[in-house]
Amino acid sequence: MKKLFMGCLLLLLLVGCGNKTENRVSVEVSPVTVAVGIGKIVPPVAGIVAEIVVATGDKVKSGDLLITLDNTDASLALSEINSRLATQQKSIQSAKLMKEQGLIRLREEERKLNDARELFAAGAVTGESVRNLQNGYDLERQNQERLQNDIVLQESQLREIVSQKNMRSEELSRTSLRAPMDGIVLDVLPKKGEAVDRYETYVILAPDVPLIVQAEIDEMFSNRLALGQSCEIRVAGNPQPVGKGEILSISPDLKKKSLFSDSGQDLQDRRVREIEISIGKDANLLIDTKVECMIHLN
Repeated sequence: MKKLFMGCLLLLLLVGCGNKTENRVSVEVSPVTVAVGIGKIVPPVAGIVAEIVVATGDKVKSGDLLITLDNTDASLALSEINSRLATQQKSIQSAKLMKEQGLIRLREEERKLNDARELFAAGAVTGESVRNLQNGYDLERQNQERLQNDIVLQESQLREIVSQKNMRSEELSRTSLRAPMDGIVLDVLPKKGEAVDRYETYVILAPDVPLIVQAEIDEMFSNRLALGQSCEIRVAGNPQPVGKGEILSISPDLKKKSLFSDSGQDLQDRRVREIEISIGKDANLLIDTKVECMIHLN
């Protein structure tokens, strides 16, 4: 009996499992239609160098043209804005002319209405005629208001176009890189045809001001320096002076000897005092020339 009971229970379990298998639902997987990538925000290319006007060593004045970038897109955009501006101005002129013509019609309708009212008072015309003229006058007055609102709208659009023109003109002007000051061109970095980025250095300028000498004096003589002391300037390796000058400024502290060290392996434990020296107009020296300063100590 017990064996019979166990057999029935096993049969019921098998039937239950079979039913679960039959109730399974198949799910279709949709094809992938979207891909996700990771990126970063970068500034756009400012332009392509179309022309380089200056060369190393040229003297320039403030506002002189240095480099021209390709301005095809900016020129086309400005031309399109100018065309829209001219069209809008003509539209405003046409709207004002229509308003003037409508004002003439309005005055005529007003005259007819006043005459009809006088005739109606005298019994010469019917009230229907006066009402018809009144309706014509009201319609013409509404038309005048519509024309005036149209002029206001078009003038607003004109101001918007002028604002866009100013922006396009500014964009076009940015394709012409000009000197911010008087100076000498030390280096022109991009080449013709190269793409340049925003905020990139294009030209290195030295301001057109009297040159000075930055020098280091050994700490042994640091206490004997004074403003206005005269000195002779010599090119390194040449005993003949190339100019004269005087001390313009003196640093208030001692620093490590590093500014003009020719080697990073300089093991001398000496400190220096930095000074600036004027250069006479007769000295024909180039920027970054290494010189010796013979200072006449007090």
